[in-house]
Amino acid sequence: MALLASLPSSPWVQSLVALGLLLLTKLVWDNFLSPLRSIPGPLLAKSTNVWRAYHTHQGCVDRKHVELHLRIGPNCVSISDPSLIRTIYSTRNPWKKSDMYRPNDVLIEGHRLSNLFNTQDDDWHDQNIRPIRSLWSMTKVLEYEPLIDETLNKFVAKLAAKFVDGANAGTICPADEWIGFFAWDVTANFSFGRHYGFIDQEKDVDNLITDSTDGLIYFAPVSQIPWVDNLLDKNPIRRIGPKPTLTGVLYAFKVVAEYQAQLASKTITAGTVDHTLDKYVQLKETHPDMVNDQQIVNWLMLSILAGGDTSSATMRAIVYYLSKSPSATAKLVAELKEATLATPAPWKSIRDLTYLDAVIREAMRINPGIAMIFERVVPEGGFTLPDGRYIPAGTKIGINPSVTNRDYEVFGDDADNFNPDRWLQGKNESDEHFESRSRRMKDTVDFVFGGGGRICMGRYLAVLEIKKLIATLYNLFDVSEYLETEKRRGANWYQIQLVDPKHEWTYRNAWFVYQYDMPMTIRRR
Repeated sequence: MALLASLPSSPWVQSLVALGLLLLTKLVWDNFLSPLRSIPGPLLAKSTNVWRAYHTHQGCVDRKHVELHLRIGPNCVSISDPSLIRTIYSTRNPWKKSDMYRPNDVLIEGHRLSNLFNTQDDDWHDQNIRPIRSLWSMTKVLEYEPLIDETLNKFVAKLAAKFVDGANAGTICPADEWIGFFAWDVTANFSFGRHYGFIDQEKDVDNLITDSTDGLIYFAPVSQIPWVDNLLDKNPIRRIGPKPTLTGVLYAFKVVAEYQAQLASKTITAGTVDHTLDKYVQLKETHPDMVNDQQIVNWLMLSILAGGDTSSATMRAIVYYLSKSPSATAKLVAELKEATLATPAPWKSIRDLTYLDAVIREAMRINPGIAMIFERVVPEGGFTLPDGRYIPAGTKIGINPSVTNRDYEVFGDDADNFNPDRWLQGKNESDEHFESRSRRMKDTVDFVFGGGGRICMGRYLAVLEIKKLIATLYNLFDVSEYLETEKRRGANWYQIQLVDPKHEWTYRNAWFVYQYDMPMTIRRR
């Protein structure tokens, strides 16, 4: 106070000095007195969340987490220990989600709507997910296989016509774009019983993909400083920036209304189709006090929010890494040929294919579809790390799958490389050792779907969709040692490869991972 009194009387000067003192006090606290002072991290990150918001906006925060996995904010710690996944993301007494998810709310006519993904209220989440949980078991998900086959047939036919046959033979395919078209159209087909139209129209229909991507590019950095969203997207005076999930929510409301109108006019009858919307509408009869159109949209958003983006990220990674690994491709094709698959590849014929599973798990490991920290809040009583350091209650804490997926103790010294063979039993490896090693790897990689009670319900559907697409495409893929035999059988073959095998894609991490620039050729022989 004496210092302020001795300054010139200008209120501006005194205000600036007071602000400077406050900042200095904060710097001293965050770096030398904070309960998290024993957790190392960048100097700027210890004092402000701007550090992590900046790197997230740059689209490469996962690289920073792999590099640092320490204190990344004044009150946020990144954990790298895979053994803590079950603790932080426990099923019993779950640690609550932090407020990082709140910017994912959608604002419609002044009303803020949360969803099952972003709500911090575990009781609300459990109550609202209970009626549909059983609909997402593998047994129930398999009811969607005919709809996936319908989209797969459309996709393969379009690829053949546009990039393989006749005058278009050898035309370069932007594989990143077309895999996205497939992923979004198949999501719409099993969700609503109709396609968005990306494959048919060969474009981003109604900017659905663009708007979704823009929303996530906004969400990712803003989620690191969540209160900023109140000044931007949730600003009641003039909203600024992309509107996360708004396009998807409005589309879902439109589809639900159209379906309800068809039911009312008896154009269709509930229970006669197997898409998700019909299953949810039927719940109006068994849960009349809970289920209305808004609730159905809330449920549908689980598919709309993540179905297209996460599965397409994994499928792009598989195609990309296989194009750079001829030996892995040859092993995969050999396994698929031995299985004598139909087209599209049926689940019953591919579910137990060892190398197909290895390729998918390895691509999911090295390039997870979600590559940011799943933030949780340390519960009352705090938490002591295995090395003895104490994390006080209220601290934001979490694990980024990109970090644990490259853990050398779990995956070996070559954890930074694409190597599906790591998922196979070694020549001299005992059954017991392989089972233990395999289980630890699977538990770690499965975290890409989340953990505990908030684990992604659509994980079985994602695996079904991804396995069917990859098996279908690479069952039609050419490798020289099989070519002459298959020619005699009169089989159709595809060859899928990067135009330049040394070409590197670009990607942007915006919560979901978006990969770009995958020019490929597909040839039939």
